[in-house]
Amino acid sequence: MPDVERFDLVVLGAGPAGEKGAALGAYFGRRVALVERRGSPGGASVHTGTLPSKTLREAALYLTGFRRRELYGMTLRLDRKRSLRQLLGRLADVTARQTRQIDRNLERHRIEVVTGQARFLDAGTVAVHDAKGGEIRRLSAGAFLIATGSSPLPPRGLTFDDPDVEDSDRILDLDRIPRSLAVVGGGVIGCEYACIFAALGTHVTLIEGRDRLLGFLDAELSAALEVSLRRMGAEVILGDAVEHLARVPGLSEDALRVKLKSGREVVAGKVLFSAGRRGNTEGLGLEAAGVAFDEKGRIPVDATFLTNVPGIYAAGDIVGFPALAATSMEQGRTAAKNALGLAGPDDRKLPFPYGVYTIPEISMIGSTEEELREKGTPYEVGRARYENNARGQINGDVDGFVKLLFDPDTKRLLGAHLLGTNATELVHVPQMVLVHGGGLADFLDAVFNVPTLSECFKYAAYDGLQRLSHRGRGVPVEVAAPLAAGQVLAPGARAWFAGVDLIDLSAPSPRPVDVAFMDRWRRVRFEKWNFAQDGAGLLPEGILADGVVVAIDGPQGLASPGRKVREGERELRCAGKTPDTLPAPGAGPYAGFLRGSVLLFSALRARGLGVFGEVPENQAVLLEVYPADLWKKWAGRALPKKQTPEGRRERWELLRGQGLELPLDAAGITHDQLDAAAAALAAYLWATGRTNAWGEAPRWDEAAGTLREGFVVSL
Repeated sequence: MPDVERFDLVVLGAGPAGEKGAALGAYFGRRVALVERRGSPGGASVHTGTLPSKTLREAALYLTGFRRRELYGMTLRLDRKRSLRQLLGRLADVTARQTRQIDRNLERHRIEVVTGQARFLDAGTVAVHDAKGGEIRRLSAGAFLIATGSSPLPPRGLTFDDPDVEDSDRILDLDRIPRSLAVVGGGVIGCEYACIFAALGTHVTLIEGRDRLLGFLDAELSAALEVSLRRMGAEVILGDAVEHLARVPGLSEDALRVKLKSGREVVAGKVLFSAGRRGNTEGLGLEAAGVAFDEKGRIPVDATFLTNVPGIYAAGDIVGFPALAATSMEQGRTAAKNALGLAGPDDRKLPFPYGVYTIPEISMIGSTEEELREKGTPYEVGRARYENNARGQINGDVDGFVKLLFDPDTKRLLGAHLLGTNATELVHVPQMVLVHGGGLADFLDAVFNVPTLSECFKYAAYDGLQRLSHRGRGVPVEVAAPLAAGQVLAPGARAWFAGVDLIDLSAPSPRPVDVAFMDRWRRVRFEKWNFAQDGAGLLPEGILADGVVVAIDGPQGLASPGRKVREGERELRCAGKTPDTLPAPGAGPYAGFLRGSVLLFSALRARGLGVFGEVPENQAVLLEVYPADLWKKWAGRALPKKQTPEGRRERWELLRGQGLELPLDAAGITHDQLDAAAAALAAYLWATGRTNAWGEAPRWDEAAGTLREGFVVSL
């Protein structure tokens, strides 16, 4: 039996938590031993997790020209066999470099590195065994840090026997870039790999049992990520789970069949299970030391990362959420400081940033909106979108945004949420503000380089102050005063953007019309309006006075190319037609819609509201839009029918991804309200110069008293 060697601190596991904890103890002159069962340090972070997946992401973006596709119209053909060699070669290079760097760090700190499997003999001693099970060393210490990490959790009732069924560790041992991939689990790992393979041109189906992806994120970021995945061609299935997995014999491609509990079947060439991880506690002898752990191998700890046994600490993935490399490193340092008595009474508990390397990147720090609402904490929001930022426009990333949450009274920062290019880098700006108890003034007083995405913080702070000064009013400063008689604001300066979802008057009992009123901060409220052919009651006087752009769901005039409604519109252009002789409800295709649209446009025009295409653009108030076209443009594909729960949810996610604050959730909103909100957003986009127009200029038929034809606003 080997002699017992005495150390101040013995660390089990050389991943991020173990390495940094050991280095901190050695830095302060303590004698430290580090036991690692692998032949090289780094843990899952270096060998199978954080760094390999991020390397694969960057290589995929580069090899496919992903960032240049839409910006410059470039298309690159991916050679799957050759690209696979390039991807794996890059992974091996980064892994080797990181391993050497960690080795040098351990040598520099004079840490005793012991290769083998550690096992507690009691609360003060561990034995180290070699690969054959023989005991090679015995170590004792005043303090222990368990940082052995985690491994993929096998799905219940399913096995990984099939070579094309992967977990998050084995997925990197690629034999090919699959043509199709089913990813089971919408957590960090699942979402990251779904994005990577979608960028590589693989058809990805992401299956998540909960009602949204990445449930710990602010819901607005989750919605935006889901929209992005769908735009990349991925299919996202929520609220469903895998029941059975089988292979079809004889098929070389797409041979796997994934049957879901809903009865649906997904076809895939490979399946990646990323539905959870378990702590690496097996073989550690925790029972002998008296250390408690749960059924998933996670070790409960207190705020100092102390386990239930004095002198034994744990950090990193083995303690559970958030299980990110950055948080694990700091947990390891904190645990080591407490274990060695180095933590002073004034040591502050600092908030951790979260970084998710999806496409686009996501990062956050502090509280989410949902957390603040649940606690009853007052807050206000400030946003800045990349589409309004010079660097965002140069980069072509117009979907990104910065979102700040702050205390309405003190302006102190409560949280920051970012999506888009460099989000995981930019989050450190609000991190410094949050750590030092700062607020909006810190962003407003800062001078940022131009053009940079960092400028978004200043404008998000301005946006928050402006929203705060007009809370509940939705009226920006520049239009807060009543307008002089006859004065018309330029569209972009108006306070309100309204969307009207027209009804079919041919219905036996026409329902009230849904109208969405959106302010310049994209806050939406819904109203009901009983259709009146003179337009009475549609637009409150206060909204008219503040300035408004109204987008009415057609068809009033010429439709976008290819729509069946053209057949019905021809009836409206016949000579001699008057409002009284318009097609009767049910008399022709879309007749009820046509009648209501023409009557409403004519009535509102008669009341002095200018129609786009008939009056100078800066005087236009009325637009015609087709929500069906808008949805397809925003999604980049045809959506499920809007009458279905899935269709409503996807439309709701699209609007949330565009930054709209909706008063109803995806389950409570109707498809009419969604169409009205889409029309209101189209009105805003038109007012700020981000739409196109199709069709012919409107023409007023004096004899018929009817407005004929007209431009359709589209994206």
